[in-house]
Amino acid sequence: MFNYWFGYVANISLVIWLSSRAFSNGQSQLSAARWAGYALSGLFLWTLSEYVLHRYLYHVLESPLKVGHDLHHDEPRSLLGVPWWITTMVLLGVYYGLARFLDPAGTGVVMAFVWLGYIGYCAMHHSFHHAHWKARWFVNARRHHMIHHARHDVNWGVTTGLWDRVFGTKT
Repeated sequence: MFNYWFGYVANISLVIWLSSRAFSNGQSQLSAARWAGYALSGLFLWTLSEYVLHRYLYHVLESPLKVGHDLHHDEPRSLLGVPWWITTMVLLGVYYGLARFLDPAGTGVVMAFVWLGYIGYCAMHHSFHHAHWKARWFVNARRHHMIHHARHDVNWGVTTGLWDRVFGTKT
């Protein structure tokens, strides 16, 4: 249970650290327009990444992620998650690998917002299995996800059904 909840602390810390890559001596290295563009790009990339990861790494390809995700489908209310230190190491490795060839400030902001999307995904997914809010958007999003739990071959998106519509996997 510690791993599950501490993952949120670690992930928020990673968003702050990644965002800080855009600052030098207390000054932003990016204009407001570039911040906004990178932020929107990161959130957009998250939605596509979520769809691809969920569809292929969690359901199709044999991987440790698939094993863990299968456990989630068996026990959807269990507090399961990838160990926070693994995601931290992978994210730092990806950042340093990309920042070696790309602008470190922009890379940090894009990755911060990708990871903010991931935190949103985690919070939404948790809520779908543990909350019963009455807001229309929540009811619709939860229904979309619960159909996925009944039929594992559709409705791969959690934070948005956009990619399910684009790729024809929405019911």
